[in-house]
Amino acid sequence: MTEQLKSKQISIIDEVRLPEGRWSYIRENQLFMDIVRNIREEQDAHSEQTMTQSIAHHTMTKTDVLSVTDDLTPTPAPMNSDLTPPPLRQRDIKDVTPIIETPSARSIATGTSKSYGVSGDARVQGRLRQKSNALRWSLMAAAVVVAGIVVFGLSQKDKKKTIGYEELMGQAIRYKSLGLYEKSLQAYQKASALKEPDADSALQMAPVLISEDRQSLVGRRILERALGQEGRSRAEVVDAYLGIAVSYMMDGDLKQAEDTLQKAIGHEPFNVSALLNLAIIQQKKGNYWDAMREFDGIYRKNAQSVLALFGRSLSTVEYAKAHSDTGALQVLIRDIKENVQKTGYLRQELLLFEVYAYTLLGDVDGVNQSVVQFLNQMPGQARNYSHPLHVDWRFTQWDYLEKYCSEIYQKQPPNPQLKALRAVCLMEVNRDSDATKLLQEAMAESPKDPYVMATQASYLAKIGRLPEAMAILKMPELGPLAIKNLLVGDICVNTQDTSCAKAAYTQAHNQDNTNGSALYGLAWVAMHSNDRQSAYNYVRSGLQAEPNFLPLLELRDQLEYE
Repeated sequence: MTEQLKSKQISIIDEVRLPEGRWSYIRENQLFMDIVRNIREEQDAHSEQTMTQSIAHHTMTKTDVLSVTDDLTPTPAPMNSDLTPPPLRQRDIKDVTPIIETPSARSIATGTSKSYGVSGDARVQGRLRQKSNALRWSLMAAAVVVAGIVVFGLSQKDKKKTIGYEELMGQAIRYKSLGLYEKSLQAYQKASALKEPDADSALQMAPVLISEDRQSLVGRRILERALGQEGRSRAEVVDAYLGIAVSYMMDGDLKQAEDTLQKAIGHEPFNVSALLNLAIIQQKKGNYWDAMREFDGIYRKNAQSVLALFGRSLSTVEYAKAHSDTGALQVLIRDIKENVQKTGYLRQELLLFEVYAYTLLGDVDGVNQSVVQFLNQMPGQARNYSHPLHVDWRFTQWDYLEKYCSEIYQKQPPNPQLKALRAVCLMEVNRDSDATKLLQEAMAESPKDPYVMATQASYLAKIGRLPEAMAILKMPELGPLAIKNLLVGDICVNTQDTSCAKAAYTQAHNQDNTNGSALYGLAWVAMHSNDRQSAYNYVRSGLQAEPNFLPLLELRDQLEYE
């Protein structure tokens, strides 16, 4: 054993154990303490040069003699203190001759023990490479898909650019002929973005540009170029003059507009649009007597012209206010009562003039009855009607009517219903905060008044608080009101509740079988019940009563062309 230690076949830091004992370093084993001490004494006698040379040649291995202090805590001997260790025999000493190790990849264990792996493990590295490759291929596949989508989208866009113009322009002209001017303008703008419109298409669409897009100068130039071309029919010439006149009226150039309208009348003396525009010009000038007479002449010959009655209403109240003409006011009230039974177009606006006329007459009962009738109408309906392209119809907007509503409220003793009327006018000009304040006051003063409650419900529906509006409309106080069923039906359509809409619009139709909103609602229900024939029948009946009701026009277009 001593020779093996001296010849460095084994080292004092190698481990040995007795068959029944624990493993321990040779340098700490009680059996070898004397041998280790002798070896250390011999090593101390060696020169320092030998150690330096050994280090320089880098010959140190795991079996090199290491300097270990004696004060290291020795490994405890086996717990058998009452026994004397047997004599050391050769077979009891483990051969711990060092084997020179060479770096190599760790082999994969084939035993039954479970390996958890480390970062340097070949198996783990393989899995990491597999995941990395999978991720790389996934990213590449995603990039290919995205590139494909982009290419497809660009190709579709290019395709639309090459084949979409004719279709879009055809849609624009068709929508114009149907009275769907907003859709017509949208289709025309898309077509114009793809290609400059041809002269004939631009000529047909010029009135839409002027009336709907307020492109008065662009539309006027198109029409003026058309007038300079030979071979135009009389109808085309008259329409061009009317479009040019409307563009001047929108720009405030009433003199040019009047001169142009006279040219149109020279070709067609009884053209209703030209006569209406001339009366509107007189009204804009403040010539209310002349305007009143001109509007009245048009209305007597064209009783279906709501614009003529509206213009006459405005001119009459202005003239009567200045000259105390009670006779003209009485005739106006009669004509308004007759007209509002025929159509919903500008119905609430005309009823406001009825209230104002009764106010000028000092008829309190008439005012109260007219206020109730006003509040029993669906608000904001003017937006659901198509206006004529060749008439400057914007004088019917609520921006011009709000002052009459304000005067009514100031001249009459305030009451909940009058506050509700004032709130409706404020909502029409988007003064919702003021409308809310008045409605709160009206509801506090008369919480069970059905007309006040209906106005509150319509306001809540307008701002999107549909459940609250529906809760009010279910109250028994609103049962007899016509507006109740129309408001409920409108909410049901917005929430796509077919059964609810059917019940509400059926009741509204039973109350008035010519009501455009009720007929549209029933057609909508039929469409969502896959009964296209019934839907078309309702649409046809509705357009006979309300030929310019936009929801019906749009539904007919959907039934016929989709």
